[in-house]
Amino acid sequence: MADGTNDTGETRSPGSPGKPDRWGPLRLRLRGRGAIGPGAHGAIDPVAREGHLEFDRILFFTDAVFAIAITLLIVDLPVQVERTRGTLNSAVQLRKALPGIYGFAISFAVIALFWLAHHSTFRYIKAIDRPLMLLNLLFLGVIAFLPFPTELLSASSSSQAPGVVFYAACAGSAGLFETLAWYYAMRAGLVEGLDEASQRLFLLRAARVPLVFGISIAIAQFDPRAATYFWLALVVSGWAVNYYYDRRTSSGATAAPVEG
Repeated sequence: MADGTNDTGETRSPGSPGKPDRWGPLRLRLRGRGAIGPGAHGAIDPVAREGHLEFDRILFFTDAVFAIAITLLIVDLPVQVERTRGTLNSAVQLRKALPGIYGFAISFAVIALFWLAHHSTFRYIKAIDRPLMLLNLLFLGVIAFLPFPTELLSASSSSQAPGVVFYAACAGSAGLFETLAWYYAMRAGLVEGLDEASQRLFLLRAARVPLVFGISIAIAQFDPRAATYFWLALVVSGWAVNYYYDRRTSSGATAAPVEG
């Protein structure tokens, strides 16, 4: 038939007559919601759909990148131990390692927050097309790169503006790519299970990350250490969004809590 279905309701692949189209039900559902076809926000050509191996492979790859990035943080932690006449002054060695530990703690928290946010958003993204896959790869590329600015931040003891600015720029870029990925998924009709207001709330939560790191770059020009303390605004703003979200869901909306 003209809409891609046969008399029994089974969808057929547009390019291969007579061959079942596994994306057919998704296309028909999205077309009915205005996500594809004339007047849609963007054309969708999913390469992976929830419940299929392709979708799981993308998520497994994402988790692997996060795991490797966190592992590299501790690998890069300086462990040079100096002995004097056969004795070891643990207090001195620990004091020397404090900048590295400080950098590790910051980056572990940042990467963990990114992972929580990614996990939360992809609970509602039911299909992935090529533009979304590209945005996800750009996001993961920055995550994998974070151990380097972390080492630079540790070496400068958060007291030099270039190290703080470089770290904030990298972390802010990751947040920007994550925000763009969620915005694209919204516009392309790849999100299910959330009403429009909740989707915008997720977008606000993602957008706060590049905003906070961007403001910290300006602060670092005057006081680099104060700029690192300003990163705590990520936690405070996250609590504020969660509070608003909890009030909204308790008033009748149905969706899972926002994480990350």
